[in-house]
Amino acid sequence: MLQGETYLVEAKGQEAPTGVADLHTFHGKLEPTAAWTRGPLVSNSGLTEDGLAAFGKGKCVVCMDGLDLQETHSCELPLNHVLESKVRSAAETGLPFARVRNLFPT
Repeated sequence: MLQGETYLVEAKGQEAPTGVADLHTFHGKLEPTAAWTRGPLVSNSGLTEDGLAAFGKGKCVVCMDGLDLQETHSCELPLNHVLESKVRSAAETGLPFARVRNLFPT
């Protein structure tokens, strides 16, 4: 729970970047839950551009990749701040993925 919102997290440790099928599968897991449930999908190997484009806008999924995790750790950013910024970016742009370095420029 973060600021009254429920988050269900899915992490992918596969070698290939996460594509549209995995994004839709995760979104399908979130659909039957409460309307305020959000889902960060963390993919260590990244996300495909085609997958993000085909996945569409306005979903309840926010995405992170391995570089985001590394930058969050190396810049000592609190994870709740990163998630809040990613959710705000998704709400403003309709896109499920924004890089941590773009949300927290140094």
